[in-house]
Amino acid sequence: LIGIEDNKPEAAAAMRAAVQAVGETFEVIQVPTLYPAGGAKQLIRVLTGKEVPAAKRSTDLGVQCFNVATAYTAWRAIAHGEPVVSRVVTVTGNVHAPRNYEVLIGTPMDELLKLATPHPDTDGIIMGGPMMGFLVPEPGVPVIKATNCLIAHDDRLFPPKAPEMPCIRCSACAQACPHELQPFEMYWFARAKNFGKTQEYHIFDCIECGCCSFVCPSRIPLVQYFRFAKSEIWAREREKNAADGAKARFEFKQMREEREKAEKAEKLAKAAAAQAAKKAAEAAAAAATEGNAPASAVAEAETPSVAVDAEKAAKMATIQAAIERAKAQREAAQPKNTEALKAAQQKEIEEIEARRQAAHLTEAAPPAPAGEKTE
Repeated sequence: LIGIEDNKPEAAAAMRAAVQAVGETFEVIQVPTLYPAGGAKQLIRVLTGKEVPAAKRSTDLGVQCFNVATAYTAWRAIAHGEPVVSRVVTVTGNVHAPRNYEVLIGTPMDELLKLATPHPDTDGIIMGGPMMGFLVPEPGVPVIKATNCLIAHDDRLFPPKAPEMPCIRCSACAQACPHELQPFEMYWFARAKNFGKTQEYHIFDCIECGCCSFVCPSRIPLVQYFRFAKSEIWAREREKNAADGAKARFEFKQMREEREKAEKAEKLAKAAAAQAAKKAAEAAAAAATEGNAPASAVAEAETPSVAVDAEKAAKMATIQAAIERAKAQREAAQPKNTEALKAAQQKEIEEIEARRQAAHLTEAAPPAPAGEKTE
């Protein structure tokens, strides 16, 4: 189906002639010239009678909608293997020669505007249509794939908006909404920053066509409030996703550390169990030797119990090792016992004390006078 607005009869006639010449099964249908009838969901509803639900896409209903530029670039890509390097841009507004230009993507907008000879009082460039367009921050920004129209801005074409007044709940915005939403309710909740309620009123179904702002008698910029609410919801979703990712990484790190600790403890337990089993085997062999019993028989008898109590023996070995270390540290810190000495040790101590006293007396004696002999 090819939809053409009914205020373009020559275009519709030319398209019907082209369809007949090609012999394809296309049908040209004229649709009412009512903004925003060119929207995908609105056009599908007019042409096919199917209404796309809020939570679905048109492809779920077996319908796909393309505009002229998309169809043209798709054909160039399939037939000639060309990427999207240019697009047709309408230049209009406060200019001498408004027309359409095929422009390379990346062309500065001010250079493109010069081709249409803007008037001296042009003070900005609007990207998009008069209802959904917005002022670009700099005149030298490049043309992108979504640039379909440039409007030279001046105060005569776009006079300053009247000051915003309180909402009177006239429901004019709801009557003008093409998606049959309730813009006044979304406005109240967006202004109160109750973004959960705005989602309950299906704020993401808003296509930001600007009809509600245009008909509002209080001159409330409703679309700006809706854009603000959407951006805040997206920002919070990004923050939540980032927090969830950080939490998942932290939990994974904790799990990895616990796993490494468990593996290390298991290795230590196995080593202690092996050492305890070795000691038990040595003790069994010694006992077998003393009792004139075969060592192999005793070892075989002790093996089942050692295997069963391996974990317990490992724990006991760890505890015993800790006790031995504590005893060694305590003995190193305390002085050794000198009360119960052997005769040889007592004699050695007395000889050392005698030499120490003799050395002390020698240091305390006065020096002899010069010329005298000392014995």
